[in-house]
Amino acid sequence: MSDIRIVTDSSARFLQPHFATHRLVTLAPASIRWHSDSLVDDPGLNLEGARGLFGAPGDPPTTEAPSISDFESIYGGLQHESDRIISIHTSSAISGSYENARRASDQFRGRCDIQVIDSHTTSAGLGMLAAAAAQAAEQGADMEALVRLVLGMITRLYMVIFLDELVYLDRGGLISRSQSILGNMLGIIPFLTMENGRLIPMEKVRTRLRALEKLVEFVAEFAQIDQLAILQSNPTPSEEARVVAERLLALYPQAPITHLDYGPTLATQVGLNALGVVVLESEEEAL
Repeated sequence: MSDIRIVTDSSARFLQPHFATHRLVTLAPASIRWHSDSLVDDPGLNLEGARGLFGAPGDPPTTEAPSISDFESIYGGLQHESDRIISIHTSSAISGSYENARRASDQFRGRCDIQVIDSHTTSAGLGMLAAAAAQAAEQGADMEALVRLVLGMITRLYMVIFLDELVYLDRGGLISRSQSILGNMLGIIPFLTMENGRLIPMEKVRTRLRALEKLVEFVAEFAQIDQLAILQSNPTPSEEARVVAERLLALYPQAPITHLDYGPTLATQVGLNALGVVVLESEEEAL
């Protein structure tokens, strides 16, 4: 049959926007819900378009992974075009997407080769994986090579992000309610890192200026990087994001630096005023 197809969650954020509509890429509908209202989080949706769903800070929306039936419908349609599918999804530690895709793929066993991969990441990290897979598939890579490519990239993906609304950590069970209240009173700004597919507190600072310094210090630990995304809450780079980009450009003048809004799905975990980076370490450096 024809080219291998790539399936990923619609909450992915792509460094190169055209991959969201790439001929080999299909997006499974990841949604956010607040009470009776819901909205599909696709790469073209920014936080401004979803801000109304966030309500009060203590009552943010919840996320809804693509369902088993969503994946069955997607796989069923794609098998008429290709009998080989790479399905890459948001970390199973924070979303049911991977498990739903895996269960749906069982229905096609013997008819279609579907490789379901837990990305152990989200947002821009997920987009990096899906885009790389689509590009390699377009260049003729086979299934084994694509799976090896994606799994190799997962080990080289890093993400850190800071936020100043501790209620989201409280709601996610990362800190207690009392810690959230005290931290907000003291102006604590926590740093989160993606570890084993889950965002966990790494350390804390007292000012956003120091938080910006910590972002730069984190990236500066890498001798070489292949891709770098600065995640922010707005499509237009903020002054803080521009400062970080300038500092990093001085460190890595050859590395592409992309500004991305992180979207509503990640906002349910970090709030509406976070700033972070996603780094793909150079393969040579990782070795």
